Amino acid sequence: MKHIRILKTLLCFVTMVFVAHGGAVAQKRVTTKELCARFIKLGLSYRETGDHDNALYFLNKGLNLARQTGSRYWEAASYEGMGLVYKDMRDKSSAIEALLAARRIYNDIIVKPNGSSREAIDRIIEQTQMMDFSSNQSDAMLANEVQGLRQRVESLKNENAALREEIAMLRGGYDVPPAGDRSPAMRRGTRPDCPDCPPTPINAATQNQRQPLDVPVPPPSDLIDLDALENANAYTSIEAALRNPDDVIKLDLSNNGMKVLPPEIGRFRNLQYLNLSRNQLSDLPRELCSLKKLQYLNVSSNQLDQLPNEIGGLSNLKQLIVSQNFLKKIPPEVGKLGKLEYLEANENRLTQIPAALGLATSLRDLAFRTNFIAFMPAEIGKLKRLRTLDVDNNSFTDDELANLQATLPDTQIISEIQQGQAQTGEQQQQETVEEQQ
Repeated sequence: MKHIRILKTLLCFVTMVFVAHGGAVAQKRVTTKELCARFIKLGLSYRETGDHDNALYFLNKGLNLARQTGSRYWEAASYEGMGLVYKDMRDKSSAIEALLAARRIYNDIIVKPNGSSREAIDRIIEQTQMMDFSSNQSDAMLANEVQGLRQRVESLKNENAALREEIAMLRGGYDVPPAGDRSPAMRRGTRPDCPDCPPTPINAATQNQRQPLDVPVPPPSDLIDLDALENANAYTSIEAALRNPDDVIKLDLSNNGMKVLPPEIGRFRNLQYLNLSRNQLSDLPRELCSLKKLQYLNVSSNQLDQLPNEIGGLSNLKQLIVSQNFLKKIPPEVGKLGKLEYLEANENRLTQIPAALGLATSLRDLAFRTNFIAFMPAEIGKLKRLRTLDVDNNSFTDDELANLQATLPDTQIISEIQQGQAQTGEQQQQETVEEQQ
């Protein structure tokens, strides 16, 4: 009996060791195809919660792994998921492109006629094509423009009233403001030497005798050539620059551990060159976008997950560098930057490019290297001056790159390494998905 008990104990111990060892092995052996399915399912889960950015992010990661493993089914599933996300986002052109890509793959891999996947995706494509997104978008844009115009009108009214008072004071108070603008104190008289005297009437004779008002106006600061700005001396401390804010043309605050950019940045009304790279900024204040003379802005190597929508107010901006951040999208207001020539947004989390970028017709160089972009909007073809477009290490297929080259025949398209090929090692992929979850 004693020997039997010992044998049973040893058998239990061996069984426990085998199960534990087998469990550990099973936990480590997660195939790339399984990881691909996890990414796609995670993307669809984010779509259910309305988190479109993360949905596109994980669907694109699944698409890359599907191509790496040659899994045509999961490639089609990822395209289908992206099409549904774009449809939710009311991005009609991107939705149809993704859904058509999914249907092409389903047609190749489904032998049975009238397959359920093909029928379902055909219905989705038909519904998407029939949907009219333009009216809602136009109404929203029109409402925003009307609101902006109303605010501008109110601002001009206040500025006009203040200007009339200032002119009256500078001229000695002899002009009579319009009746509706005169306060009770001013109705008795407007002469400073005789407050109770009636106001002097304005007629042609007195008007012609007056000399033009000589109000000193500071001369506007001319924009400096960017090459000259590169070699110019720069302020390296915002505290020192704030002592004479109107004299600041170039400000280099790079690599100094900044976590917050103070709103006082808006006081540098003559600033033309601003370098904020290699800091720890997580957002940018709106006041930055009031710098009308800014030509160069570098915010690379920070922790930005979005750019302010007001960035379209930088009317003289020529170079914008936002690489090595956590950006999920480029705001469509970038299309308002009529003088923008160079935009670099490498190594972010971009999954799409706004169609409004096609309005920035001065663009010469675009760089979106190492992102998760699978489509380019058709409006990109409006950039007739574009010399280079770097989309290397993204999610484009060979057909999509060929279409892009046909859309921009005079542009050098840079794309050599697909993102799926750059990712190697199942363990690294597993660690990535666990970190994201």
